[in-house]
Amino acid sequence: MRKAYIFIYSDATGGRETLKAWANKDPMVLHWRYDMPHTMYIISENSASDLSNSFINFNGKKGRFLIIEASENRQGLLPSETWYLLRNKKQKPKNS
Repeated sequence: MRKAYIFIYSDATGGRETLKAWANKDPMVLHWRYDMPHTMYIISENSASDLSNSFINFNGKKGRFLIIEASENRQGLLPSETWYLLRNKKQKPKNS
């Protein structure tokens, strides 16, 4: 079952480019996007623990990060593409 995660990270992890490289390489990451500093949204069928271990294997124990499942109890001001990703567990179609 697909789950939505929020990955929050410090600059010491290597930053956004490091996370993008990992997310593009790791087959556990089905979809991802970002729209805020130090935050990435990830869709995966794996657990937060699996994703964390994968990122540590990719990047070592640099910096601090938190991977947390995004539950249905959420609210905020985000772009429609992010809300679509969190609700539907896939990227919003380009023509929508």
